Amino acid sequence: MELKEMSYESAIEYLEKLAREMETGEVPIDQLVPKLTQAQQLLQFCKDKLTKADEEIQKLLSE
Repeated sequence: MELKEMSYESAIEYLEKLAREMETGEVPIDQLVPKLTQAQQLLQFCKDKLTKADEEIQKLLSE
């Protein structure tokens, strides 16, 4: 699934899965960099979603 099609909840769930895999050593060394890159993208995606939601909430509250 592409990142832009993911919900915030799905992205967090997948990010938690990646973190568990890395913490337990399940990720082979050859896959570590791609997994970390994917985790960074998921973090940015979640941050952007939260920022956008906050802006919309602030806009609604100021009306």
